[in-house]
Amino acid sequence: MRPVFILVLLLALSACGPRVEGVPEVSLPKRFAQDRGNYTLPSPPERWWTLFGSPELDGVVREVLARNHDLRRARFRLAELAARLRVARARRFPEVNLAFSGRRTRNTLVEAPEFNFIFGEFRTQAQVSYEVDLWRKLSSGEKAAYFEMLSAENTRLALAQSLVAETVSEYLRAGFTLCELDLLSREIRTAETRLRLLRKRLAEGLLSASALMEEQARVAALRAQDLALQRSLEESLQKLQLLSGVYPSGNLRLREARRVCALDLPLPPPGLPSRLLRRRPDIRAAEARLKAAAEKVKIARAARFPRLLLTAEEGRVSNALKDLLQKRNRIWTLTFGLTQPLFNAGRLGAEERAAREVLREAREEYLKTVLTAFKEVEFALLSEERLRGILRETRREYADQKRRVVFARERFRAGLLDLPRVLAEEMTLFETQRKLLEARKDLLLNRVFLFKALGGDFGFPEKEGT
Repeated sequence: MRPVFILVLLLALSACGPRVEGVPEVSLPKRFAQDRGNYTLPSPPERWWTLFGSPELDGVVREVLARNHDLRRARFRLAELAARLRVARARRFPEVNLAFSGRRTRNTLVEAPEFNFIFGEFRTQAQVSYEVDLWRKLSSGEKAAYFEMLSAENTRLALAQSLVAETVSEYLRAGFTLCELDLLSREIRTAETRLRLLRKRLAEGLLSASALMEEQARVAALRAQDLALQRSLEESLQKLQLLSGVYPSGNLRLREARRVCALDLPLPPPGLPSRLLRRRPDIRAAEARLKAAAEKVKIARAARFPRLLLTAEEGRVSNALKDLLQKRNRIWTLTFGLTQPLFNAGRLGAEERAAREVLREAREEYLKTVLTAFKEVEFALLSEERLRGILRETRREYADQKRRVVFARERFRAGLLDLPRVLAEEMTLFETQRKLLEARKDLLLNRVFLFKALGGDFGFPEKEGT
């Protein structure tokens, strides 16, 4: 009865396992510190980029979500971990194997070479083996595999968030660059006209050479800005092509990109800080990695305790193949094996300590991910106020300069002001208008960053996750 008692005791203790720390609690405020309540949307939509109303932008985002190589790699990684989960789950079930073997041997007696005999043996058997999940090692392995797959799925969603935000940002940069190039080309034409007039005045002795050289340097600076903007536009186009998984030739044609210069992206509400923990896929991924690390600690701990393996075999054996399946040739075996590690030079203990350190590392990564998420939202909300102020003051500057141009033209028509001075005021107006475009672009890019920081679902056309 003693072996039976030991077996029952081991099965009773199989529910026991090492205690590990769970997901740490994070102290959260009731609301974001920079939430001013001046948002223009009731809630953050899932496909927020459609608020621009640009079919071209929607098509570019679809291309990125469908063809981006990083997203494809993340999908294959998810499929790999799903297969590993099935492997871990299969270990908890009995394993059945069927074997068939046969041999024939001819032997000759040394003392009597004229006598020899042929011996044959054929064997078929079914073997069932099952490892009793003592200390919940196998169930912890399945949970760890599940949490790793869950982490991969949320990492894929976080990657999609980043790619969409980057795509929209580059599209905005390209659109505003095109608008700025249009303004700059008009400013350059105005500057060149003014330069021609100043050269005539220099020839008439009405202008100093230093003033003319100063104007030439200004025109050269404007042409340099034009080249820099063209380079920036080509870089944005190349990035969009690279995100879409095509060759980055830089010859992408954006027919509607200039429309974004006059559009607006409404400000989404940040919601409650506690909801951000569920909305952000990178936080969910870090939480899943933390739980997987906790299960691996249990696996490493359970490896130091006894392992119980049950095996059952049933088959047939015969010296003739035709008699193999007869009942009299039946064989069977029932065995159990109990293995307790005694000496391994501290390897199992070191593996458990390593697993616990990985758990601590995952815990710190989770806390950092949470704080980084809140920092991004708070920074975007704070930047919203600052960028709104910059845009407001730039609009005032533009309105004042526009009045100065109207006043200069009236004085020119009255003969009180020369044409080069009027052109100089118009050039300043173009420059102020470009500053206004820059302020609007910065505000829209910050709102794109805020949408990304708040998280969300992208509704992939194919459900490839759990």
